[in-house]
Amino acid sequence: MADRLLKSVFIGEFITGSGECTLAVHGLGSCAAIILFDPARGLGGLAHVLLPGRRPAGDRSDELPAKFGENALEALQKGLLELGASPEDLRAALLGGAHLFQSEMDVDRGVGHRNTDALRGLLAEKGIQLVADETGGEQGRTVFLDLPECVLRVRTLRSGWHEIPLKDATHRRRSPG
Repeated sequence: MADRLLKSVFIGEFITGSGECTLAVHGLGSCAAIILFDPARGLGGLAHVLLPGRRPAGDRSDELPAKFGENALEALQKGLLELGASPEDLRAALLGGAHLFQSEMDVDRGVGHRNTDALRGLLAEKGIQLVADETGGEQGRTVFLDLPECVLRVRTLRSGWHEIPLKDATHRRRSPG
């Protein structure tokens, strides 16, 4: 693993990759990480989504292409197709959307829940199969996607590390620890 190129994303960013590399998001709280991948070609992408929906017309944060869920999914899909992914082979994983603060749970179910619900709906509209869903809970997460193997590694403070091999994954929801 020492030879792998590590590519990290921050809030509102996305990245795609191929070959021996690891895509990462650190300290994911109420934001959502949407991962698209093509298991047959070992391609993948990851976006760190801050808010659900589409960028409003007056929003000037052009430097954050994945700030809004709908824009993030479109950017990931386009980037993977440019790398040679097949639209029929794209799969998805969804992580994050934690409730880190009590006040967040008391008001409108929290932005984390709205983020993950919106992204699930968008994936369904686009016909992209969601094969791993680890959302909610009360812990932040750090997420690594190892390519070309399409192995997802997830860490929470209380539960430590676990792996999800995405190539053979079927839709599942893991109970957050």
